[in-house]
Order: sequence, then structure tokens, then C-alpha cells
Amino acid sequence: MSQKGKYTIGLGIEDPPHLQPGSRVEIKPRGFGYRGAWFSAIIIKRDTPIYSNHFVVKFTDLYLDINTGTRPLKKMSIVFIRPQPSPQRPRKFKVGDNADAYHMNGWWEGVIVVELQDDNYVFLFHSEYQWPKCLVFGVSQLRLHRTWFGGYWMPPALESELDVEEVQREEEPTKITMEMEELSEGALVEVANDEDGFNRAWFAAIIVKPVGNNRYMIQYDTVQTEDNTGLGKEMDILQIRPRPPDIPVPDQFEMLDQVEALYKGGWWKGVIINVLSDDSKYQVYLATHEEMEFKHSNLRLHQDWVHGKWTKPSP
Repeated sequence: MSQKGKYTIGLGIEDPPHLQPGSRVEIKPRGFGYRGAWFSAIIIKRDTPIYSNHFVVKFTDLYLDINTGTRPLKKMSIVFIRPQPSPQRPRKFKVGDNADAYHMNGWWEGVIVVELQDDNYVFLFHSEYQWPKCLVFGVSQLRLHRTWFGGYWMPPALESELDVEEVQREEEPTKITMEMEELSEGALVEVANDEDGFNRAWFAAIIVKPVGNNRYMIQYDTVQTEDNTGLGKEMDILQIRPRPPDIPVPDQFEMLDQVEALYKGGWWKGVIINVLSDDSKYQVYLATHEEMEFKHSNLRLHQDWVHGKWTKPSP
């Protein structure tokens, strides 16, 4: 991926962040009755073969099996998949604004045709299959319509439009750098296996010394040289994080749990796609597009180091 947010389909091409296993996305189904709407889903994996332009997904609000209470996995073309937009503050609309309305568990495309009192609006659906053609929605049920094109939102979201929590997260990079700069010699850390921003695996390491310009000399714990000494390497501060706290999973992991699997000396990101009959083993789809079996003891819940705090992904 040579440009931010842009990608092509093919062998050896890294999927963008919103197509990684466990990512939340929006999908436009092609089935009758759903055309013109975007529905929330979770990426499970890229369909096989690896150069396929289809992904296996699980919808969060569609296709509920009333007999089992579960939602089946579906294969969807990349053409109908986009990232889930960032949460936005409620906004004032005016007549003629292109908008999306939350209706029947999805976001439907349309236009504001009448402005009513108390932040209510008459919304005209674009979909020819929707009836009635117009409904009244409150401001909390509407969002400005945007198109995902070429890896970017058009029109781009302004910082003033984003939800308060999103703005606060964007205002904290300086704080992160300050906390990470306090790493001292001998600190136990984990370092990323690549420098492309995907950070698919993390390896245990020790800080040897700072070398300036937000870079550190580290020594791996699990990667050894021929003389059995830890391999040393200079790393950027953005590729270093503290070792995560242990979150016990005494019973078993569940389907779609985002995990990290111990493989080749590192912890690789993945998602549980099958709980095997032997509850101590699981089939995991790794961020490397491989499916492998792992024992319970070789898995841990995935956590992200964000702005100086450990966070768990949404279930």
C-alpha cells in the first residue's frame, strides 16, 4: 500500500486497516429491500484464494436466524464495503442537504426536504424500494451523507463535527510521546515486527538505551542469534509499547474474539473463527491471512496501547 488509504487486490498486497479481521465496517447489501442502505458488520477474514476481492463478514443487525439466535457469515465484495464513519456530533440540517437516516437497523441515503420544529426533519429516501418515500426523523437519527472513494471520505469530516471523545483522542499525541520518552534502560517492552503501521506481531524485548530522536536500541527476548544472544536493533518510539497486562481467560475464548497468538516467538494479531470440539484449541485467522490452530495457552486477548492506556477492542 503505497498511499494512505489506497490499495489494490493481489498477492502480497496488505489490506488497509478497515479490512483487517475484527474491524467494524459498513456494507451495502444487494438483496431486495436493502438497496440504498448501509449496515454495520465485522470483518472476519479475506475470502480464499488470498487474491479474492471478497471478504467473509458477519452483520451485527441483519440476517438473524430466529431458530439459533445467531447470525451466519456472509461473503461480500470489497466494492460494497467501507469503513465505519467516526461518531459525529448532532448537527443542524437545511433543506437540500444530502443525509443518511437511521431506519430499520441501517443508514439509508436520502435528502432533507422539510425542516420542522424541535430539530425534526422530513427525509426523502433515495431508494426506489423504500415505502413510504418520506419519513420524519430527529436530528439524532441523521448524519451528513459522505462517500468513501479512493480511500478517503468525501466531503472530509471536519474536526468540529466529530464527537467529543474523538476530538479528545486526536488532541493527545503529545502526551503519548512524553510518556513513551520516559522509557528507561532495562524496561520490559514489546516491539512491532514491521514499520508499515500495521503492527501485525509484537515481540518481547528490553530497552538497551535511548539513541536520540525518539529512537531506542532494543534487544529481543525471543529472537536469538547463532551464539544464542538476543538480537539487537534500533527502533522508533512508535514501534515500542510496554508489555500488556495479563487478562485471564479461565474458561474458553469465543467466536470473533480478537486475540494474539504466540507464533514464531511473537504475538500475532488474529480473530477466533472456530471453537474446536476440544475446547482447549481454536482456529484463528491471523492478520497474515493464514488460518492456524492454537492451544488455549498460546492465546491472549488482543489489547491496544492508545495514548498511554491499554484498551480492549469492542466485542
